[in-house]
Formats: sequence, C-alpha cells, structure tokens
Amino acid sequence: MAVSTLRVLIDGDSDRVYRPGDKVTGRVAFIAEEQVHIESFRVIFAGSCVTRTSRPTNDSHARKDFEERIRFFTHERQVVPRSTLSPKKYSWTFEFTFPETTAQTYKRLSRGIHYLREPHPLPPSFQLKTSVPGGAAQVSYFLQARLVLSGSKGTKKVKQMLMYRPISHERLPREPNLTANVLYGHTWKPSSPISSRSPFSKVLRRPSASLPSIVPTIYYPEKIAPGQHIPLAISLLNTRDRANSAGASCTLEAITVTMSTYSTILCGSSLSGPEDVVSKHVPCIERTNISQPPLMFNKKRNLTTNFRLVNDAECVPSFKSYTVTRRYALGVVVVLKYGGQGFTVRHSAPLEILPRPPRSLSSSEEEEEGAEAEAEPLPVYSPREPSREFAPDYEAVVALSRTGSAATAQSLARWTTASSGASAGSSAASLASMGSGGSTPATAPSTPVSEVDEPAYVRRGVVAVAV
Repeated sequence: MAVSTLRVLIDGDSDRVYRPGDKVTGRVAFIAEEQVHIESFRVIFAGSCVTRTSRPTNDSHARKDFEERIRFFTHERQVVPRSTLSPKKYSWTFEFTFPETTAQTYKRLSRGIHYLREPHPLPPSFQLKTSVPGGAAQVSYFLQARLVLSGSKGTKKVKQMLMYRPISHERLPREPNLTANVLYGHTWKPSSPISSRSPFSKVLRRPSASLPSIVPTIYYPEKIAPGQHIPLAISLLNTRDRANSAGASCTLEAITVTMSTYSTILCGSSLSGPEDVVSKHVPCIERTNISQPPLMFNKKRNLTTNFRLVNDAECVPSFKSYTVTRRYALGVVVVLKYGGQGFTVRHSAPLEILPRPPRSLSSSEEEEEGAEAEAEPLPVYSPREPSREFAPDYEAVVALSRTGSAATAQSLARWTTASSGASAGSSAASLASMGSGGSTPATAPSTPVSEVDEPAYVRRGVVAVAV
C-alpha cells in the first residue's frame, strides 16, 4: 500500500527568530501516491504553553501527574475543502502574521488568581525542566498541517516549530539609568582599639568622635537588555563628617556579583493546583585581593566594566503569563576594610531583562547617534619628499636581470646610503668581477639572451610546444 507524504515548508531561514508583526509564509506539500478522499485539510498557526509536574500520593511508590495546556492564540486556514485527490504532487501556499498579545481569556474563579484577566504580550519561546519527577514547562509557537482522510486511514499531522522573541517598546539608551539605594541597615561603625581606651574616654568621647559611621549606597540598573553593559557602583558616606574634611577612605577588598533566576510553573485548573519554583544562582563576578586606589568617602566608585549578558538561552526576557513566570534578581556583595577592620555590604534587587533589540534596529540607532555627533575632520594632506628609506622601484629591480653586471652594480649603488658609498663601490666591483667570470669583459650581459627573449610557440600537428 502506497503511503502519502505531507510536509510543511517555511520560506526563509529555518532558524529565524520572529518578532511581533512578522509574516510567516510558506507552503504545504502533499504527495498522493493513490487516489485519496479528504474530509478536511487545514493548516494551523498557534501558540501554546504546556506545564507538567507530579506529587506524591498516599502510596509511597506512586505519584499523581498534573498537566495544564494553555493556548495563547489559534489561527486556521482551510487548504482544500472536502474533495477527492488523484495521485499527484500538490502544493498550497499560506501566510500568517505573528500577533502582539494573547487572544484567550480565562476566568479567575475557575483557574485561580494567578491567571491574567486581560490579554498580555506573548511570552518568548521557552523550555525548562524542573527537579520534580516529570516536571517541565514549554512555551512554543508552531505551524501544523492536519489532514483528515475518509474511512479508516486516520489523520495525518505535521508540525513545524517557530522561534519567537518579543520586542521592547522602550528606547534603550547606550548606558542604562542607575537607581541609588541607601543601605541604612548596613550602617557600620568601627570599634575603637582597646589600647586607646582611657578612664577619661567616656567623659571626653574623643575616640568615638574620631571614628566614622559609614552608610553605603549601591547604584544598580532596574532594566537591562542582553548585550548592554550592566553598570554597578558604590559610594560611602561618613555621617560624622559629611564633607569628608579629614580625607578618610576605605579599602576595597573583594566583589561578588550573582545573577539569580526564578521560574514559577503552575499546573491544574483549580485553586489548589501545584506550583513549582525553580531557582538558579550563577556567580558572574568574583574578584579578591583588589589592588585599587582607596575608596574615598562621598566618591562613587564603579564596580564593573564591560559586564554584559551574552547567552540568550540563559537570559530569556522577563515575562509573566498564565502558568509560567520568569524573573531575575541581581545580588552584590562588597567586602570593605577601614583601619584594619573589615565589614561586608550585601544588596539584592530585582532585575528586569528586556528583549534583545534586533540587529537592524540597533545598527540604525548607532547610525543615528553617529550622525548627530560632529565628525572630526581629517588632517589636510601634504605630500612628502621621497627619502632613501623607501624601497626601490619594482621596474628598476626587474631591470637588473636584463642589464649588464656594470649596470647592475650602478643600480645597486644608487640605493645605498652616502655613509656606505665606499663599501658600495667595492661591492659593485666584486659583483662585476663575479659576473664576468674573469674571462669576459665587464660589459657582457650576465643573463643569456635565450632566457630574456620571449618563447616562440611552433605548432606541430595538434600539439603546441614551447621552444
């Protein structure tokens, strides 16, 4: 029995990343090896989210599986109506457009308070496995050709996956804006040395007045895009000497920057549905024994240089959908030292990762910024006099093989410096004597004429031979 073939072919690059509003074009190919009766033939363009997890039951050896399927949108096109196709190769074109927001709406009474009531931007393509047995989450977009044949021949399905990334509507500056967080909870006061204590210290309070009360401030961005520099900075304030008239400073000992990822997965259509949270902490920067200038009070010090997110698989844009949520946090740990005493500053703040801007958009923005900036004019060209340091002319070097040895000596002597004029003359004489062999005049050519003349070709039968 012959088997029919069904395929979905998409125009362009198969690894293309689609954006909102992009066209998805292609064709559905069908090869009928025999006459077939079609009940329905459709091509479906859809986006979905599937979450799975499991929970233990009363039986210690069994687990209960949970699964939730959500459709963001569904667009269908009828390829051909109900008909009969004869054995032949067929091809039908299709065209869809990626929407910007979801189309499905769900009631919170039946789904839960975590479900978004209004349509929201489509989440990016996403796939994750959890530590729970059978736990997984997948956000996917696909094209599917579904052919239903009459009789007992069943249904044929072919699916083609599509990669999707949203677009940020915010204009990304070259340097992100920083937010200052004053950490009053990390206020630190160094303890006075025991040897400096005296019976009059409590009365005069001179030791305590000379020691600072340090309040750190961390500067960090709230939003960042992959490939964009993530600036981090710190400043210290001495509340007992706000102007820092004493010129006091601290020493920067160590820096640790950690990127934390939190993925929340929901399953089940009831309020008591299980929820899994997958957290991952990746240390991005670990620096110790930093040999830098002292950190002066009331002066901001940058902690990072060229710190960027480059891996798209790890830095999926932050999103919140019906059953899957992805968020990030940036943690900073700074170890400081004052007067031989060390203290640690810890800070953690949420970080929103924006979609990576398309290459065309980023290049156009760079061109606009470059056009706005004034171009520095090039210096006026001024020709230089040829010097003896330049290499000899190519034609003069080639001519050495066609002139006599005396001319060769003169040509070589012309390119020597004035300081080596005498040695050049002796070298020319020796070259002339070597070229003449001692038996021929110095004016005789050093290269045979047969090697200089152009070869002549004589046709002998059907073969051309160079002589």
